[in-house]
Amino acid sequence: MRKFFDQLRPKVREYGEWPAWRATFQLLDRFLYSSPATTTGAVHVRDTNSVQRLMNNFVIASLPCWLIGMWNTGEQTNLAMQLSATEALPGWRGGLIELLGVPYDPSSIGACFFVGLLYFVPIFLVALATGAFWEILFAQKRQRPVDEGLLAIAWIFCLILPATTAPFEVMLGMTFAIVVGKGIFGGMGRYLINPSLLGVCFLVFSYPELVFGPESWIPVPGYDEATTIELVVEEGGVDALLAVDYNWFQLFIGNQPGPMGLTSILGCILGALYLLITGSASWRIMAGSTAGMLGAVFVMNTIGGEAPMFSVPWYWHLVIGGWAFGTVFLATDPVAAAVTDAGRWGFGILVGVLTIVVRVTNPAYYEGVIFAILLACIFSPLIDYFVVERNIKRRMARQEAARE
Repeated sequence: MRKFFDQLRPKVREYGEWPAWRATFQLLDRFLYSSPATTTGAVHVRDTNSVQRLMNNFVIASLPCWLIGMWNTGEQTNLAMQLSATEALPGWRGGLIELLGVPYDPSSIGACFFVGLLYFVPIFLVALATGAFWEILFAQKRQRPVDEGLLAIAWIFCLILPATTAPFEVMLGMTFAIVVGKGIFGGMGRYLINPSLLGVCFLVFSYPELVFGPESWIPVPGYDEATTIELVVEEGGVDALLAVDYNWFQLFIGNQPGPMGLTSILGCILGALYLLITGSASWRIMAGSTAGMLGAVFVMNTIGGEAPMFSVPWYWHLVIGGWAFGTVFLATDPVAAAVTDAGRWGFGILVGVLTIVVRVTNPAYYEGVIFAILLACIFSPLIDYFVVERNIKRRMARQEAARE
């Protein structure tokens, strides 16, 4: 395959008068391989890493979340079918399952994983095709190479979505992510907010029934089950979880209703280790978000209040929402997050604090990590500005003291 692309590249340059064709080739080439252009000369630092490889590390790191999420989506679906006495899934999914003879067995890991794939793969393919269309169009109109990062943006975007997301919603969310979130800012390295996060925010505000409506999280017609964070807020705190036989370890693994790839804390920890080992994400942001979350929970527990969320311990906050996924895969975006060391600490703390504040005090939307990261990204340039100015003043004061 590599040899085929190398032989085709000169022909693409020869037919350069068709920029759409050339942009499509570049998209496929960069999607599968790194750029053939390399630096030469003594003044350049040569490294095997690249922007594409850096973004793909986030995809690799999220594979544990994806694997557990596929099993969890299928397990929740098969279990709901048993409880609601549903014999088969509607549409082509039910026909394919019947053709292959796959059982609707919630105790079978393979059967559950297959059902999860039937919901994730179409959503991912629609997101990828939509993003590719806009990337090619931007490259054609601007007469520049196709941008990097499409795979990571589409992948993370789909992991945050519920299995009930309609294809047209995926198209609209991905369009907003690529066009408004990245394209109009100039592409990779220039955007202000993580495009995947922005696409999800667009869907939350435009189609609130996607996450707030009945039958939002489990794709079985006529069956509705609340997420764990909804149970805590609406039914009486942690006792509501224990009353329906949820336990902490079960939620830590990721076996709960929710988005297709966001529920597993275990998967997030494994992904965080990979990102830190490869140097793809900042440990300061992760540590700052953890410290901010713990501090905010301690303050809320101390203040107390009538709302059940005020008394929820930190270790339950860890497993009942998307804070871990947001901290590991969204807050650590190398473009949108703060870039100074001190700024990363402040950025992470802001994410952790705002997540808990929104969860505890916002009656309209319980999961606060999306809005916490959104606000933190908006203020990240300001955070870095104050850090840089503080360092400048400190060095100037040091120079003046040395002169005296």
